[in-house]
Amino acid sequence: MIDGSKLTVSGEELRALLEDRIADHNGAADHWRREQTRTPESQTDEAPLLPDHMCEHEEERHVWRAEVLEFIRNHVDPQETYRLSAADLEFGELLPSKPGSIEQEEYEERTAVGFHLGRLTKQLGERSYRWVPDEAAGETPG
Repeated sequence: MIDGSKLTVSGEELRALLEDRIADHNGAADHWRREQTRTPESQTDEAPLLPDHMCEHEEERHVWRAEVLEFIRNHVDPQETYRLSAADLEFGELLPSKPGSIEQEEYEERTAVGFHLGRLTKQLGERSYRWVPDEAAGETPG
């Protein structure tokens, strides 16, 4: 009997999958490095200049993920067989990339909650409250 849903992957295949993701992250880091060198003259409506701090953050994130995946790859024995859970697949970014429309939908779902909480907080802050003393607790008006 198998506990849960796990995929059997050879160490050699796992290393190759990790190599692909590492290359993706290195390519993305290179893209964000190039973005930081762009000038106002190079911007277009389709490719506006982005704030440096955003580009730096994205570059740093992709460099870090490539390093994490390299660490994992370096500890995978190509002669072994690995049983990977859904969490393993997700952490190692081993599943096929999601289509852009799915990514956008998930982003909108994540940000909608924060947006609504922010709106509620603002509405509460705009309301004025009047303090009413609790006479049972010994509070007196005034």
